[in-house]
Amino acid sequence: MKNNNYQPIISVWLFFLVAAARVLGQASAPADPFQQEVAVLSLDGLTLADALARLSQTTAVAYSVEFPLGKAIDEASPPLKTIVASVGPGQVPAVLNRLCELDTTFTWRRIGTTANLFPRALENDPSYLLNRRVATLNFSDVHDAQSAVFESVRQLSGPREQIAMLESGTSVTFAKPWTATFTDISIREAFDEIARQLGPTYGWQFGGAANFRVIAFHERMAPKQKPAAHP
Repeated sequence: MKNNNYQPIISVWLFFLVAAARVLGQASAPADPFQQEVAVLSLDGLTLADALARLSQTTAVAYSVEFPLGKAIDEASPPLKTIVASVGPGQVPAVLNRLCELDTTFTWRRIGTTANLFPRALENDPSYLLNRRVATLNFSDVHDAQSAVFESVRQLSGPREQIAMLESGTSVTFAKPWTATFTDISIREAFDEIARQLGPTYGWQFGGAANFRVIAFHERMAPKQKPAAHP
């Protein structure tokens, strides 16, 4: 006859081992997602957007990308530079700095828990839509990201700005109606706040053309995903 006296003991030990592993895993994850260590990224003819998609899959940082705009929507978008290099290892900021050195079209800025990458040439252009600011931005019982995007742009002073929402298959409905007020906020920052309402790793891609601009939200950037700049 088998002695089953050891089974409860084994079960208890397994429980404690699993619990300990979870605690250690949580302890090793930095409170600031930008301090997360990134392994070497081997880029063999990939673009900065491809590299960001890899980072998006492995880090807790939200990534938002503004692609260079084409002259017209019926013309080809500006091509992205391909990169052949190994980047990292290192923390997220160091990796982003290196990527922007390899493709100087882009620079980046941290806003909260979001890494915003955008064309370097437009960084200080006050007429560029994403740099424009709203003195007081009010959201009242907004149900989804599309409504919030249109409301953000509508509340800009001066001439009306065009923007369209591109469906990417990602849910853009908020968990509950959103009411909030922001003062002296840029459209870039507003879009980040909208993404944050969807979830902690949500970001967006902005592109299209000077005469037809589009935005698409993502939970994480998918590898080889076609960006909003090339609808």
